[in-house]
Amino acid sequence: MMTNSTTKVYDEALQERVRKYMKDTGLSQNKLAPRIGMSGASLSNYMNCKMDGSVEGIESRLREFLQQESEAAAVQVQVAPYKLDETYKPTSISEDVYQSIRYAQINRTLVMLHGDAGAGKTKAAVKYYRDNPQSTIYIRLDPSMSGLAGVGELLGAALDIPAVSSSKQMWQAIRARLRGTNKVIIVDEAQLLKRAPMDELRILPDEDEVNEVPGNGVVLIGNSELYERVKKGKITTQAYTRIGLQRAYSTMRLTNEDVKLLFPMFSGEEQSKELKLIASVCRSQHSIRTAKHIVKNAIRNEDISYEGLRAAAASTPVGRI
Repeated sequence: MMTNSTTKVYDEALQERVRKYMKDTGLSQNKLAPRIGMSGASLSNYMNCKMDGSVEGIESRLREFLQQESEAAAVQVQVAPYKLDETYKPTSISEDVYQSIRYAQINRTLVMLHGDAGAGKTKAAVKYYRDNPQSTIYIRLDPSMSGLAGVGELLGAALDIPAVSSSKQMWQAIRARLRGTNKVIIVDEAQLLKRAPMDELRILPDEDEVNEVPGNGVVLIGNSELYERVKKGKITTQAYTRIGLQRAYSTMRLTNEDVKLLFPMFSGEEQSKELKLIASVCRSQHSIRTAKHIVKNAIRNEDISYEGLRAAAASTPVGRI
């Protein structure tokens, strides 16, 4: 233990654990602090034994955080041999999504990609953004940020546009910042879009014919509710007529090779029975996400056999299979 001039007692071993965690993860104090629910200044003061407030409170948070991280790391160690990770996998669906985004960017058109949740649409979009960070804007909506102001705020932040006093000014600034660039705008969870931001997004691909300046590609990604709303005119008929490409994705179309990419532990001939079971879950209404939960449960139970998978499924929405 360490004490400072005001007799506060600091847990030196805990401070050393925090330093090691930051070194191992590459996180700075400013990036680590929000994850623990504190400011960078508070964490810095604690690490330098200069706390004004309660040392015990911060140390309690730190111990809880490090314990949770330790348990999560242990799970990753257990799963690692099975190569069941969350990185991008080039399945037939995710590769089609990737190429459709490229189509939108090159042809500067509106593309709508919709279908089953968990099919790989988002992972493909994020992969595209990471591969093309200078020319791709990626935003993901939530219900509180799906109106004109919210979408404008998200796009403005992604484009490094300073805050302005009104949504009208923000969208004018967005159009000005995009004009003449080759950027593609990807909007994920786009089924949440309200009519007003949809109207703004649909005109971004339009060419400025007077100045002969091309527009920008826009990709809307969501579930099939998105396409149905646009098709039936519940958002705006003009958006439907501007769609240059629309693709519908169903997990029912996943191939066995796709499933093997996602679950490499079942790629051998001797695992054909297990592969068939997991493939059936992937292609059902439960999708890839639930299949991953089943496999993780089976790994935790140290039994990824056919019977082990059936038992693991019982604790998921799939139930006994």
